[in-house]
Order: sequence, then structure tokens, then C-alpha cells
Amino acid sequence: MTSPDNHEKKAKHVQATWAKRCDKTIFMSSQADADLNAVAVTDGEGRNRLWEKTKNSFKYLYENHLNDADWFLKADDDTYVVVENLRYFLSSYNSSVPLWFGRKFRKFLKNGYMSGGAGYVLSKEAVKRLVEEGLPNPKKCRKDGNGAEDVEMGTPNYFLLTCMYKCAGKCLQNLGVMAGDSRDEMGRERFFPFVPEHHL
Repeated sequence: MTSPDNHEKKAKHVQATWAKRCDKTIFMSSQADADLNAVAVTDGEGRNRLWEKTKNSFKYLYENHLNDADWFLKADDDTYVVVENLRYFLSSYNSSVPLWFGRKFRKFLKNGYMSGGAGYVLSKEAVKRLVEEGLPNPKKCRKDGNGAEDVEMGTPNYFLLTCMYKCAGKCLQNLGVMAGDSRDEMGRERFFPFVPEHHL
């Protein structure tokens, strides 16, 4: 995910570094950019529109690229991913099982939700459920475009005052998508949502 202001400042550096190691990279923005392979999925930007942007991004992927991959990574333009490590981690999981992985927070949801800032990965089956069953059904997923994408993707359908921060978790939890444990065998995190100094 990116925005027009960050196409040159951030997204092009993602494209020049770790994104090269992905099978396919598509930047979701409010403005198309052929040099960046950016697609316009919304007509505006802002933190209050992240859920709209996320929903539209997954609809776009479902309609145009569902069979191009087994796993779909959502990462912001200030995220760095070691793609080889992510591939290795995902290699022991089946993408036909409804799963998602990332840095799990438990503050608002029983099963937790993945931090949007750290990025998260959805299996192909999770994307299918999201778009086919969740987004069309306001009892499963928030209908409007307001709210923070990470929480809306993961909890039960009730209004949270804190939804401005956490929207992805609600929807996937309602759809039976399991929030997987992405920690290593020693309990160390693999997805880091904060600046490096915070994790030291």
C-alpha cells in the first residue's frame, strides 16, 4: 500500500529492493503509476480510509490475480520484508486453508488481529472468503470504508470505538480465517510493527 506522495519517496525504493524477490508486486494507491505498477483502488487517501483501500485492494487482487499466487502479502511502503524468510516460513502451510499471519495483537479481539504496520499475509483461501463471503455481507465485514484496516480484517461484528486503529481482524475472524502464530520455535517474532529501536 502506498499513496501518491510516497510513490517516489518510499514505494520506488521498495520496488528497487525487497519487492524484486516477490513473484509479483502491485502497489495499491489512489493514483495509478505505470512505472511503479501502482493501481488506483480508491479516490482519496488518509488514515480514516484505510479499510476502504484495503477492501478495494483485496477485491482487485481477487478479480485480477487470485490464481497468480498462493499467498498474498499486504505491506506498507515503509515496511521491509526478507522475502526468502517469509517463503520459508510459509512453506509448511497449505494455502487452501483459511489462514493469515503477521504480528498478532490481542488487545481488542479474542483471537487477535495482525498489525497493519508490520504487514500480514493471507492464504489464497482467506482472500477468497474475504471477497466472496465477507465484503458483500455487512454482518461479517464492515460495509463502509471507515476505520483502521488491521482490526476490521479480524473481529465480531460490533462497533469498537478503537476501530480507527484495528479493522482487518474482525472480518476474517467472522469468516473462520485462523489467525496463525508467526513466531519462531523460540517464541521470537517474525513481523515487527515498530521502529527497530522499540524491539531492542
